[in-house]
Amino acid sequence: MDSTVQQLIQDMYAAHGSAQGADQRVVRGFNRLLVLNYVREYGPLPRVQIAQETGLSRTTVSNIIDTLLQEGFVREGDLLDAAPVGGRRAMLVHFNADAGRILGLDVGRTHLAMILTDLQADILARTSGPFEMALGPEVCLPQLIREVRAFVESAGVPWSRIVGIGVGIPGPLDARQHTLSAPPGMPGWDGVDVWQALHQEFHVPLYLDNDANMGALSECRYGAGMGSDYLAYVKVGTGIGAGLIFNGRIFRGHGGSAGELGHMTIDENGSLCSCGNRGCLETLAGAQAIVDDARQGLSLRRTVSASMEQTALAGRKELDISEVIHAAQHGDPASRAALEHAGERIGVALAGLINLFNPACIIVGGGVARAGELLLDPLRRAASTRSLPAAWQGTRILPGLLDDTAVALGAALLVIDAAFGVATVWAGQSENSSAPKSVQTFYRSRISARSQPMPGPTTP
Repeated sequence: MDSTVQQLIQDMYAAHGSAQGADQRVVRGFNRLLVLNYVREYGPLPRVQIAQETGLSRTTVSNIIDTLLQEGFVREGDLLDAAPVGGRRAMLVHFNADAGRILGLDVGRTHLAMILTDLQADILARTSGPFEMALGPEVCLPQLIREVRAFVESAGVPWSRIVGIGVGIPGPLDARQHTLSAPPGMPGWDGVDVWQALHQEFHVPLYLDNDANMGALSECRYGAGMGSDYLAYVKVGTGIGAGLIFNGRIFRGHGGSAGELGHMTIDENGSLCSCGNRGCLETLAGAQAIVDDARQGLSLRRTVSASMEQTALAGRKELDISEVIHAAQHGDPASRAALEHAGERIGVALAGLINLFNPACIIVGGGVARAGELLLDPLRRAASTRSLPAAWQGTRILPGLLDDTAVALGAALLVIDAAFGVATVWAGQSENSSAPKSVQTFYRSRISARSQPMPGPTTP
């Protein structure tokens, strides 16, 4: 195995060990992380500037940089212009993003998307295709393993360069982030240890999280939510879920199931939902509900005579949400009415979220969000009308910028955070911190945790 990747994996599993009785060793480890992350975030830059900005001595920084050069995490190259008064030109230290590769997986109810990134989360390869979780774990897990292996092979990347795998998956997970907990619309998956099934096949650090949480993480870092420490990412597809960022961290709730927006009751006398309740948002505004509405012209009939002209999609047995969106964009009144009705229902649910959570922005992603303003305009109207003015003031509802890579990219970021100590990883669950406002703040936050053990990914 490549020595740099091996070092990353060892660090992730050890995660600095216990700090008890090893203060100097732990401080050296934090200093190494401080320098590495400063170069990673702000480089390239000279050693002297690293020392000045981190508050470490030049000797300490020089020793750390020499070690990082040997490990392959950084490289030196290019020269700064000499100072006006003369002197030696400083060599710049660069982060080596090519030192390893990360796999990010978006495992949806009806799709599978995979990306391969470098250590800066730049996407190097991607693929997507159908995936039916309704077939159950006995069929889907072997298929997923085959698909992952085929993707890595097609990308021409040896497994020795894979640092870790991040997986975004629908439905609530238990507090350990290992098993699915009664996921609605996914028969046979309750209690399935997805983490164990994948880890025993690939033998690299593996992180599992809810797909909407992963969308929230990526949109917060690189998408429409950049700069917002309080945001919600709403994924509208086959199901509806929300990922919440609270003070720059993913908010999972007591048991890890926060954000199940799709199972908020909107109509107590409504249709039976796969979760067992009636009138859940998902039954009114999920992809299948919109398709059925557009095919039958249900929402259109609420506004015009029952003898209306048939929808362009009437009689179509095989129909998916992309076709409904396409029809709506080309003027089909029934498809437009179905999307408008779904947007209004989602807006009602978001008003409750706004009143409770008061996010700075709400980002709407997922397959249905490709409808753009046909969905978002009625959604905003309903949310603004039903929210308290104080809670609504300043809240923005925006389309996601990362489209169908949002979940997979968030999953890759989960691994990168763990690899570089940006996240504190507890028994397979990572609490993702926002980017530090300053290196000094970051350093203090890391040192304050010295008295606690910091375990890496849970081992079987």
